[in-house]
Amino acid sequence: MKKLKIGLYNLLNMPLGKKTLKSLSKSVYARNLKGNNKSADKTNSKAKNKKFLISITIDTESGYVKKNNERVWQKSNPEAYIGYYKGIENWRNLLNKYGAKATFFLSTNCFAAKNEELNKINNQLKLLFKEKHEIGLHLHPDSDLALQNVLNKKFSYTSSKFYDYIQINQFVKTSKNLTKDNLKINPTSFRWGNWALNTDAVKALQENGFNVDSSATPGIKGHSNDGMHYDWSKAGEHYPWKLSLTDYQNTKHQNSKVLEIPIATFNFMGKTLRADPVYSELLKSAFDHYYKNADRSEKPFVFVVISHSIESTHEDGGITQVINDTEEFIKHTKQFDDVEFVTINEAYKRIK
Repeated sequence: MKKLKIGLYNLLNMPLGKKTLKSLSKSVYARNLKGNNKSADKTNSKAKNKKFLISITIDTESGYVKKNNERVWQKSNPEAYIGYYKGIENWRNLLNKYGAKATFFLSTNCFAAKNEELNKINNQLKLLFKEKHEIGLHLHPDSDLALQNVLNKKFSYTSSKFYDYIQINQFVKTSKNLTKDNLKINPTSFRWGNWALNTDAVKALQENGFNVDSSATPGIKGHSNDGMHYDWSKAGEHYPWKLSLTDYQNTKHQNSKVLEIPIATFNFMGKTLRADPVYSELLKSAFDHYYKNADRSEKPFVFVVISHSIESTHEDGGITQVINDTEEFIKHTKQFDDVEFVTINEAYKRIK
């Protein structure tokens, strides 16, 4: 299955594959996107009188992309720290070229690096802060060696589903303290690894002073039979909502202090997909659909794109196809005067 996916990815990123995807991309749409009809029609200026915000979010972890485009993830090699220093550097070079701000959700596994690698990582993190990108928190209990070292225990699962509130709160508090101690910053944005947030995690985020979460993938669930289980199949909302303290997928309760700004999802040929540059031409079509149909009459709309630090770098530090495809996406969106790139916390301040 892995070889098949890699082969399909490589095929679709060849000129003919991209051309084929582009010809099919007219069928991209998003279910339950308010304003699909009259309220967002091009002639209705009121529905679009606020900005269209794009928040590029980068899960920042160990790993890299092999030359055949196979991903080496943190879970399989947590000591592949190049995913932090060259991964961040390659993203910075692209983002800064276009003046686009982004949010880097940081797995504190980086603080287990030593000597020269730790120095390289710290240098890149300082540059992110200097250049006004955002550093949020990203939680992977089973592959975060720094977290495990502090708690003096190994963990077997990524997903919050397999932990109780006491453990989850300990993970969040410890990871936040690691970030504060090493970087002298207080992260207030969050994404659980593999999108695997749950209700106890919402309570822990509120307890630890987080303003905003971006773990939701509306309409998508996965890894149902392993330790990376996540489920957002019942959360069909594409607009931000206050997370529920009793059912994290309920978008109506609005009873916590934590604002969920979901990752944009879209439908294509019977599949629900995340807004991710790995889908190349489809990401541009998803943006076009949201730009045309999302209601911006009262508040700006936030289109959240997800990628990973590891997906910007090969093992030798060279840039990847994901960087090239993200550049094409940024150039496409720059054609529109009312589109603005912001961090997750900037988006939070604009829409709260």
